[in-house]
Order: sequence, then structure tokens, then C-alpha cells
Amino acid sequence: MIRKFVFGLAVAGFAGLGLMATTSAFAASDVSNSGSAANQAVTAVAAPIASAQTASLISGAIGGGLSGGLGGFSGGTGGGFSPGGGGGGFSPGGAGGNTTSFLNSREQGRAAGNGDKRWGAWAMGSYTTIENTQSGVQMDGNVYNLVGGLDYMLTDRVVVGVSLGYENLDLDTTFNLGSVKNDGFSLIPYVGYQINNTWSVDLAGGMSWLNYDVKRNTTVTGSYDAERWLVSANLSGNYGFGRVRLMPKFGVLYLEEESDAYRESTGGTVAGNKTKLGRLTAGGKVGYAFDSVMPFFKLVGEYDFDKNDPSLIAPGRFTHDEDFGAQIGGGFDFYGSSVISGTVEGAYLSAGREDLNIWTVSARLRAKF
Repeated sequence: MIRKFVFGLAVAGFAGLGLMATTSAFAASDVSNSGSAANQAVTAVAAPIASAQTASLISGAIGGGLSGGLGGFSGGTGGGFSPGGGGGGFSPGGAGGNTTSFLNSREQGRAAGNGDKRWGAWAMGSYTTIENTQSGVQMDGNVYNLVGGLDYMLTDRVVVGVSLGYENLDLDTTFNLGSVKNDGFSLIPYVGYQINNTWSVDLAGGMSWLNYDVKRNTTVTGSYDAERWLVSANLSGNYGFGRVRLMPKFGVLYLEEESDAYRESTGGTVAGNKTKLGRLTAGGKVGYAFDSVMPFFKLVGEYDFDKNDPSLIAPGRFTHDEDFGAQIGGGFDFYGSSVISGTVEGAYLSAGREDLNIWTVSARLRAKF
């Protein structure tokens, strides 16, 4: 009897130790107890935002390079509005319609004596706020993106260029009493091709080199480097119905970010991480063109076809894992001349994404010479 009792206690004891070990290991891997898991959860939110903003800014600049600054729209010779060569009709790529500067501002540039202006320089910037309110992974902060570039029209249909970018992230990670900050630079060559007066394609790809400073549990700090590469491709259209502009756009973005392992201030080693995202987008803008400005509304749907698995928050709880989202925004293009043009835009980037609020404002200025 006594032997059976002792044996039972021993079995129960070993089982308890096993359960404690399993529970401890499980808890140690969640975002509140692990530097590596916390970094993964934050990067999964922040890296796509920063990369998508950079890719979007560059794509807009490529469109401007192909069309004289406005992704296909030109304000006519001398800054006036030219609706389909005076006929006011719709011209889908010139087939069976009135093909004029309204659909191809490069023609307008030549008519105005600017056909020899094949160089373009541009600068763009965006400010984005991030708030994740999901219990156990709360964070909030902002991202700055600055991008500038120089390009050249090889032919009337092909533009090539290179862009340099700067990125700054500053997040408070309240879920682990910490913060995540980074600074980084990117080098991204690009090319654009005007298929016809209505459609164009662009391709960009390059690298970003980043340095992160992280803190958790109030006093535990660390620093590490990361590299991110991305490729982006877009198909953009431009249709006119009198003064109404319809500008559909379809795109794909793929990125991977790899971070180095590092040692925390307490002496512990934090493993490196790899974050990835593949995203398809479809949508566009609709605008109404005045003589020197065009206000517009933008709606873009998103589908994430490849990404990291959700991060563990606590036993049985994970970060949200939506595959679909949307961007809703608006702004205006301005085109005071055939040499200077630009865009100002604001948007909500996280429609359909639970517990995530992302807002952004951006501006672009382009000059031809």
C-alpha cells in the first residue's frame, strides 16, 4: 500500500515537472517574454508599412516620369485643360478616339517646346501613424519615409532611374513595456514603360539597410542590424470622360527582411528573425480635372498571399491573421506647368484589418529638365 502511494507521488511529481517545463517553454516564446518573439511581432506590422509606402512613392514617381508628372494627365499647353483635342470625347489609348495631350502629356510637352526635357528629378515624403490595439500586442507610433530620385527618358516610352530612400520608425510597444526604433536607407532602381496612351507598367526592386534599437521590460535593451529587399510591379491605366479621370491600378509587392542575432544588456542572446510579405493590390483613383488641379478619391483592395505565421501572444492566443484589407483615401494632383507637378494625398491604410489603425499623408514634387 505504502509502495503504491509513494510510486503514485513520484509519477505525479514527474508529470508536474514535465507540465511546468512545457508551460515555461511555451510562455517563454510569447511576445511578452521573448525579445525575438516581440521583434517578430513588431516587424510583421512595421516592415510591410514602411516597404509599401516606399514602393508606392516610387511607383507614383515612375508614372510621373512617363506622363509628365501626373500618371497620364496633362494640363494642356500653357497650363490649360485639353479635353480630348477640343472634342471632349473619351479616347481609350487612341484607337478610334481623339488622341491628344489629355491622354499623353509627353505629346503636350513636345507641343510646348519641352520635348528635349528628358531628365526628371523628384522628391516625395510620407508620415504614417500606427496603432495596434489587440490585447497583448499593443503598440503605437509612427514611420517617416523620404524618397528622392533621378530618371531619364531613354525613348518616348521608356524611363529608367534610381531612387534613394530614408526610413525612420518609432514605436512604443506597451505590451512589453518597451520600444522599437530604427533608421535605414534604401537604394532602389526602377524602370517604366508606356504601353500605349492609356496603360503603363513599372518595375522597381532594391535593398534597405536598417539599424534597430529595442527595449523591453523597461530596462532590457539591445541593438541589431537588418536587411530588407523588395520588388514591386504595377500596371496603371488612365481613362478620360470629359473632365472626369478614371485611373485603375493593379500591383504586386514582395519583401523579405532578415535581422541579425544580438545580445541584450542582460547578457541573453536573441535570435535573428525573417519577415516576409507577398501582397496583391487592385483598385485606383477617380478624379475631376480643373485647369491646374485635380482632386481625386482612391480605393485599393489588398490580398496578402504570403506572410509569416501569426505570433504567439499567450497560450492559445495569436496575433490577427487577415489576408484581406483595403486603402481608402483622397487628395489632389497639381500641374501648374509642363515642367513642375505634384501630388498631396491622405489615406487610411488598414480598412478591414482588425485592431489595426494606420493613417498616412504624403506629398510629391517633380521637375523636368
